[in-house]
Amino acid sequence: MHIEQVHFDEVFDVQAGIGDFSFRSAGRPVYGVNLRKGFVPAAGSRYAVAFERAGDWNSVLAWRALGTRKVQFKLPGWSALLMLLADFFWFAPCFVAGGLVFAGPWLALAIAAAFLLLVAFAAGWSVRRQRRIERALLAFDGASAGRNEAGMPQASAAV
Repeated sequence: MHIEQVHFDEVFDVQAGIGDFSFRSAGRPVYGVNLRKGFVPAAGSRYAVAFERAGDWNSVLAWRALGTRKVQFKLPGWSALLMLLADFFWFAPCFVAGGLVFAGPWLALAIAAAFLLLVAFAAGWSVRRQRRIERALLAFDGASAGRNEAGMPQASAAV
């Protein structure tokens, strides 16, 4: 994970309904950003943004307006959990049926239990990861950040 402080000097090309916008920060334009549907930061605002890959606006994990304590996630935890459950309901029946046909009910039961354990592990990992991201963003104050090659303040942390 990589955290950067971003100052939205100018926000333009705004499509507020879907949340698409472009902005200029430290004289450098960034085009076609979408943090979340309907969310567009105000011009002149400063945010701490957590990226999966440094500077890649398609890999934004979460953000918070500096001066506030509210962290907003691109993908809320409940949404990630619903996607995991959808995977379970799509793939588990195929494997359980295959185990039932080829090896009997005990293997089918073991496969179902393994899928449930996998979903529980993935859900726990996702929750712990979001908590680490939230703690990192809340600890980021912007004043202690280094600077990247474009002269923008930044800090990094592994999650």
